[in-house]
Amino acid sequence: MRTRSSAGGVTIAAIVILLGTALATLPTPLYPLYARELGLDAVGITATFAAFAAGAVCGLAVALLGSSRLSRRTVYLIAAVLQAASAFVLAADGGVPGFAAGRVVTGIGSGLLAASGTAFLLELSRDLPPRGARLVRTIAPALAFAGLGLGPLISAVSAPVDVDGARLIFLGMGLLVLAGLGLSLVLLPVGAGREVIASSVGRRPALAWSSRFGAFAAFMTTGLFGSVTTVLLAELGTSDIALSGVFAASVFLFGAVGVVTLGRRVPAALSATCLAGALLLVGVAMMLTSAALLVVAAIAAGTAGGALFARSLGAAIASAPQHAFARAVSVFLCAYLGLAVPVLGFGFAARSAGTEPAVWAFAALGTAVCLGVVVASVVEARDARMQAQALSKERSLA
Repeated sequence: MRTRSSAGGVTIAAIVILLGTALATLPTPLYPLYARELGLDAVGITATFAAFAAGAVCGLAVALLGSSRLSRRTVYLIAAVLQAASAFVLAADGGVPGFAAGRVVTGIGSGLLAASGTAFLLELSRDLPPRGARLVRTIAPALAFAGLGLGPLISAVSAPVDVDGARLIFLGMGLLVLAGLGLSLVLLPVGAGREVIASSVGRRPALAWSSRFGAFAAFMTTGLFGSVTTVLLAELGTSDIALSGVFAASVFLFGAVGVVTLGRRVPAALSATCLAGALLLVGVAMMLTSAALLVVAAIAAGTAGGALFARSLGAAIASAPQHAFARAVSVFLCAYLGLAVPVLGFGFAARSAGTEPAVWAFAALGTAVCLGVVVASVVEARDARMQAQALSKERSLA
């Protein structure tokens, strides 16, 4: 009975994470509607997206500080409630201040839900049969990407014609998140996720730089497509909401594919190299005014970014499994910093110099961060070999 209830609870919890994370990118194809009603330009759009990501960074920083006192279940509960609350704020008619406030709350809840939900599901997988446990361990890191991809798809399918229609979508999403949260807590075993493992162990080792750079680069890329898809497509002569939603969703969904299929197979350095190439291809697509090439670049960037993020998260947790929750929060903190900061710079660059130069500047920065992943991976591999050799020598002398 315990296994069956755990399986049902894990499934509903995964759905809550998907829906909650989807709220982060739900407005992506809807920005033209808000731009028309609220007067947002490229800077305004990227600023509201950055406000969302800044909220995520703040929430994750607080969660990291409290990781030795808060259980996974508690953070999951808080995050899901925050996401539902943010949806209700966005469903209200609050103008620019209300929209910005809703996006900040969305960021806090989304970051917490992605990090705590991943760690929570990995912990819950221990109660499942071996096959189910393997499945959960495979898909858990992909939920953040899949949820971010689900948001634009929901907007594309709904295709509201005005902001009032968009507000109804947010209202429905908030109700679904609350319903899923309640159902998951009922189905999960009473004691699941209540213990605070991190409080019983010593000091956490530092997070590897390859994981930091990898998470930053992966979400930096998704931030570009998650915030300014409509701006990029407008430069190519397309302003259709449904098309914008499908295009943005493809980046995140292929990111989820990269997590599941390539995350454990492709080294971080190779994923980073492919991601850098995909970012440069975005610049080429804008220079040639080629929508087809932009689609290819977006798919390549999403897949490589997903593989890189999965490798970064997996390596971070594997290096200190007793600190899995804190490690997941640390990686997502780096990821959401990548989501927030570069795209805000893109908005200002686009206003002052134009979209194409801003894309090239963004690609150059992304390439530099990916180069950091490659260098850090080489240095860390060398250090690991040296430590292994030193340990082997000590054992032989003993």
